[in-house]
Amino acid sequence: YHEDHFTCTHRQCGVSLATQTVFTKNGQLYCDQHYKENFLPKCAKCEEYITEACVKAMDLSWHPEHFQCYGCLVQFSGSMSYREKDSHPYCDNCYTDTVLPKCGGCNKPITDRVMKALDTKWHVTCFVCMECKTTFEGSKNFYSVEGQPVCGPCYGVTDQ
Repeated sequence: YHEDHFTCTHRQCGVSLATQTVFTKNGQLYCDQHYKENFLPKCAKCEEYITEACVKAMDLSWHPEHFQCYGCLVQFSGSMSYREKDSHPYCDNCYTDTVLPKCGGCNKPITDRVMKALDTKWHVTCFVCMECKTTFEGSKNFYSVEGQPVCGPCYGVTDQ
């Protein structure tokens, strides 16, 4: 190259590459800035260019050390699974503890069938009469006493 032709070929950059790092792609010369802008992904967490190992997850690119659980910050390894909520990755434990709804009866996360009643979510097995612990699964009616379910007999209502 003639020195005045040894320049970045990106659009109208034209900066001399004689005294800086030179990158080539498809036979074209690029300065550091334009090579990164055009050919390197940015990390979804730190927004810096990824120049070495890259993790692809959730349709994004990450430095391996930055692909971590949003809850506990543990770094995901190749053997760990993750779950996504609101564009954030969670490990199984944090997803269960922080994302899943909690039962109105036992306050534990609900991971399977859910019963919705009294503006609350319940495990099917936890939605029982607060007095006699009879289940309401099926079609039994219930009454609300201080926000808790009570069956007819415990409430004093008899079937007629």
